[in-house]
Amino acid sequence: MSMREQRLQLVTIVLTAVAVAAWLVAVPGCAGTPAGTPDEIIKKAITAQESLKSVHMELDSELDLNVPGGQRSSAISYEGVFEQPDRWRLTVRSAGSKSEVVIIGDTAYVKLPGAGTWAEKKGGEYASRGSSPGDVVGSRYLDSATEVRMLDKKGDTYHLGFDLDMERYAREFNVPGVDPSDLEGRQVNMEVWILKDSMFIEKATMDFSGNLGTDSGSIQMSMELEFSEFNEPVTIEPPI
Repeated sequence: MSMREQRLQLVTIVLTAVAVAAWLVAVPGCAGTPAGTPDEIIKKAITAQESLKSVHMELDSELDLNVPGGQRSSAISYEGVFEQPDRWRLTVRSAGSKSEVVIIGDTAYVKLPGAGTWAEKKGGEYASRGSSPGDVVGSRYLDSATEVRMLDKKGDTYHLGFDLDMERYAREFNVPGVDPSDLEGRQVNMEVWILKDSMFIEKATMDFSGNLGTDSGSIQMSMELEFSEFNEPVTIEPPI
């Protein structure tokens, strides 16, 4: 091979390498993806979640309250699907029992453990959970995230850590037995996994322990939330 041919081959190799590198940067999920800062990724995730037409959700939570007069512990899990704008179909497990819940706006249809029929309820705990896609599904509570940091960006997700206003979290998730105002000014550390290709939230976790103000006792709480089956066809109708 002549010197001229060797030079042409070298130039071709260099140009090819440059082109491949540029392609890798442009492909979502690869190193250097221009998704923005961690704060911007959180904002994009909120926007993506609020656009969801439907989603499957699994939420597991544990709560230990040590208050004057006694101690209270509970473990509650919710699994089911959400349909825009205000419909849920859920299985709720607590204290070894299982309830079925369908929420349409401000009306909840509940089948309690051992019951063969549905009961219709207006308002209340269950209905409030499905009143707006801006609460659990929309993840609007993430607006108050501070000190957002990238923990890992390998694979198909961005793994972020941040601090969150605990009072707002307690209000959004209707934490049972807790007055959100008792948590005013408190921060909790959360972690979230955001899918690179869609910016949908795949998973979120939280652990918190602290006092509930002067002579009000203490609280320990943990939560794990997972989303899947984004925008799959769903139809939720009243069961009665």
